[in-house]
Amino acid sequence: MKRTPFIDVIYTHTEGEPTCIVHSGVAYPPDTSIIEKREHLRTHYDWLRQGLMREPRGHHHMFGVFLTPPSGPDTDAGMIWMDGDRFVDMCGHGTIALSMAIVAHGLIPRAVDTGEIRYETTAGPVTAEVMRRGDDVERTRFQNVPAFVEAQDVPLELPEFGTLKADIVFGGNYFGIIKWPKDRLAIGPDTGTRFSELGRLAKQQLNERVRVRHPENPNIDHINFVTFWHEPDRSDSLYRNVHVFSDGKCDRSPGGTGTSAMMAMFEARGELGLNQPIRSEGLLGSGQFEGCLVGETRVGDRRAVVPTVAGTAHTIGYAKWLLDSDDPLRNGFTIR
Repeated sequence: MKRTPFIDVIYTHTEGEPTCIVHSGVAYPPDTSIIEKREHLRTHYDWLRQGLMREPRGHHHMFGVFLTPPSGPDTDAGMIWMDGDRFVDMCGHGTIALSMAIVAHGLIPRAVDTGEIRYETTAGPVTAEVMRRGDDVERTRFQNVPAFVEAQDVPLELPEFGTLKADIVFGGNYFGIIKWPKDRLAIGPDTGTRFSELGRLAKQQLNERVRVRHPENPNIDHINFVTFWHEPDRSDSLYRNVHVFSDGKCDRSPGGTGTSAMMAMFEARGELGLNQPIRSEGLLGSGQFEGCLVGETRVGDRRAVVPTVAGTAHTIGYAKWLLDSDDPLRNGFTIR
């Protein structure tokens, strides 16, 4: 009988957006930073990222995280985010889900006792508070890395829609945020493919026209997300949006880093104040995230705001994936 390596993962969804949580089975070099851990994964485990995110184990829109040991005593764990194309610097819907899973499954004893988790990410430190009622893990509120506006009113052209403008905002990832004409194409599950196509076109233009580089994390140097937004469907929401990232993947949720970026954009335009809570709707419209800007700070020479985002997630399954080195499709595949 041949010994076949395997890995255990937890699957969740946050308002419809999946997260594949890799919580064990990966060896990390000791005394390494979160950036060094990501490079270790890129060098030695990129096949695992591809194999979990892509078919036949995953799908085009799958998203995931490697839960890593902390680099020092001031954090509890590291989060290294991924999709089928690349590693991603930060993820809010996944932070909500991962934090709830950590407490519900006892992955970090300190977090089970306190409900607080101190993370390190390649975008900076993030803290999460997991709220419980008795034995039920109900939701997560996390304080994200500072958000700031990089540029405003950057013009771009999209087929059938003509000239539009985008604000470039950092909310844990760089976003190109576009106010969208709802009367011409409303955001919803039946228009996701069209927004996926438009998002790819918009992202290419914006990366050609605006060169970005985070002032404190120079490894973050491109726009990977495009957000289309318009008026909400719910009376208690500020807006409805869809985030398109990587090769046209669509976030089903309202987006955690996306909500952070949206709040920073509104605040910079004088349309949102500090300590003014908002609700945001995503592609599905099935649930909302709660956001709030709780302060201001500096990121390099830029003024920035400090966002918090809250939401809930659900565990939907567990998997023990076999990783047969003789399988020619072990690393997964993509059909475009």
